[in-house]
Amino acid sequence: MENKSFLNKLESINDQLNLTHYWIIFLKYKRIIILAPILFGVLGLFIALNINPIFQSQATLVIEESTKNIVNIEEVYGSQSPQGGFMNNNYINNQIQIIESDEVLTSVILDQKVNAKAVGMYQKIPKSFFSSNKLLSFFSDEQDKKKTINIKKYIKENLSVIQVRNSDVVNIIITSGNPELAKFLLEKVIDSYLKYDVDTKVRVTNYANAQINVRLSKLLEQMEIAEQKLLNYKKENNLIDIGDIKELKIDQIKSVSKRIIDANRELQKKQNDLTAIKLADGNVEELLAISDLRSKKEVDAIRTNINATNDNIEALQIIYKDEHPKVKKVLKTKINLDNRLKEILDENIAAAAYELANLKGFITISEEELNKAKFELQDLEEKDVSLKQFVREVETNNKIYETFLQRMKETNEVKELQSSNVRIIQNALLPLKPISPDIFKITMLFYILSFGAIFVLLVYFEFNSNTVMEPSNLDELSIPVLATLPSVKKIDKGYHLSQMFIEDVNSEFSESIRTLRTLLVAKYQKNKTILISSTYSGEGKTTISLNTALAFSKIGKVLLVETDIRRPSVLSKTTQVEEAPKVGFSDLIQGGVNVSDCIMKLPGSEIEVMTSGARRSDLTDLTTTKKLKQFFDVLKQNYDYVIIDTPPIQPVSDTLFISQATDHNLIVVRANVTKLVGIKSVLKKLDNVGVKVDGLVLNDLDTSKASYYGYYQYGGYSNKYKSYS
Repeated sequence: MENKSFLNKLESINDQLNLTHYWIIFLKYKRIIILAPILFGVLGLFIALNINPIFQSQATLVIEESTKNIVNIEEVYGSQSPQGGFMNNNYINNQIQIIESDEVLTSVILDQKVNAKAVGMYQKIPKSFFSSNKLLSFFSDEQDKKKTINIKKYIKENLSVIQVRNSDVVNIIITSGNPELAKFLLEKVIDSYLKYDVDTKVRVTNYANAQINVRLSKLLEQMEIAEQKLLNYKKENNLIDIGDIKELKIDQIKSVSKRIIDANRELQKKQNDLTAIKLADGNVEELLAISDLRSKKEVDAIRTNINATNDNIEALQIIYKDEHPKVKKVLKTKINLDNRLKEILDENIAAAAYELANLKGFITISEEELNKAKFELQDLEEKDVSLKQFVREVETNNKIYETFLQRMKETNEVKELQSSNVRIIQNALLPLKPISPDIFKITMLFYILSFGAIFVLLVYFEFNSNTVMEPSNLDELSIPVLATLPSVKKIDKGYHLSQMFIEDVNSEFSESIRTLRTLLVAKYQKNKTILISSTYSGEGKTTISLNTALAFSKIGKVLLVETDIRRPSVLSKTTQVEEAPKVGFSDLIQGGVNVSDCIMKLPGSEIEVMTSGARRSDLTDLTTTKKLKQFFDVLKQNYDYVIIDTPPIQPVSDTLFISQATDHNLIVVRANVTKLVGIKSVLKKLDNVGVKVDGLVLNDLDTSKASYYGYYQYGGYSNKYKSYS
């Protein structure tokens, strides 16, 4: 199933793109398509061999920024941030511009020996064939190497500096026609850059040292002034150390603030209780609802006794009446307890009012103490700020002075040990092979481009030549192609193409004729006339007519009628010209001749042939369409099949006349010869006279070039059948 699916896809692609057509074009012009690109490839090889080779010398450097002083942990990872990467790229780009700058390149040629050596190497570069040949010198734009060359300009034109992505690595490249010159110049450029880098740092160090000395002198003066100011301030304010005093004041403020907060909370509670007492208006039950009064010990004890007395009263009232002495005694006790409870409550209320007054006074005193402490702390803060300013000024000046002093020592040491941050990880190498020209690539490029161009031109020529090349070219005519006859390139001795059907029955051509016969038998009834014609002569209509008649002779009685009265050719193809009757078709339709006198039997076959007869200039002068049809009807009564070979349609009008009297009409199309425009013209002429073309026969198709049409051949059909079995 998978194989069939794959084959179906291939067939679908072929149907859409018509790949077979291109394959046929390739096979048709295969010698031109193969040989011509080879010649162009040889031309490309010749050109490549005569192009001056270019050699490339390369060196690799690592250019690092100056070492950073890490202050905090973020700076350790700063180089990984986008901003860090951007800064690093800027640094590398700046260094690349320095390498390519005029200052660095000029320093290369300052040494006269270096310049003279470079010029001598340049003049050793060999001339190409084009530049040395006067006739071809216009292909070359090289200058005369014997002239003095500007080495600086030469370096600038052939120097390239490339940064390796996301790194500090830089590749420096110089190209030249002389490998030794490329290596020599690259070494000198690197030396010049390293010297420039070190010299620049020394100059910067000297300048920095001078500036540091100036700054140190000013800092000494500022330090003396700041220390004197600090000393004067301490004397004026009698200050030794404000830190401990501030801590004590802060603790005092915190303690007083806490007391005030607690007192205010207690005051609020007392005020709430007194408000509730006023609202109770002496009601004992409401007074007892106040938690502060209810929680007093003496109040709680009285309440306990009252509850116990109430329980005793209830128990006695169950046993005795209210007038009983025991009941009266208990009731009196209850009254005494209630009075005592009221007295205790009044005492506690008076005490709460007294406590409220004391709390208010306590809060007022505490607030005054707090305000005084705050004022004293604020005064200390102001003095501390002023003191810190003087101290900070002194400390800052000391630190700056120490920093600059240390930096001056470092610059003095570094000035003597100044080195470059550039490291060479690969020195300039002597190139052994040229980077260009790529002889193989140029040769293949010439070959491939010429191959494509030639093939495109041939395809354009074929498509615009409007020649029928394969059956699909005839699809637009909407007329069925009944058979495809293969080309017969070689005919064995003793065989004739006109009688191939009986002389070589196993040939592909004979098999195609049998296919045509089978289709005609299936489509048309017996006792019918079948006209076979073509657009122009030489397209194989007579050969096909004769072989078709031979094929039909195997299944019935056949008459082949030759109606070309201008240029008869049936018998000439059978070598039976001398045995032909003296009269024929033209004489018969003119009258006065018997049918039997015009017919002869073709030796070695079962078919009968009616020759064309005496030559005439125009068939339409001899008869009419009606009489011609009646004549054909008589022939159909005596023969199963009547094959009519006619002259070509375009040159003469005889076939247009004859086709109106026949039953079926076939047009022969010769592959790679017949023009599609010619076929359309023929069909239009036939349509104008009311004649319908029943089918086309594609002749002389080179099926060996089109495997897609292999099933039209016997062998191809056999292979096709096996592949699907």
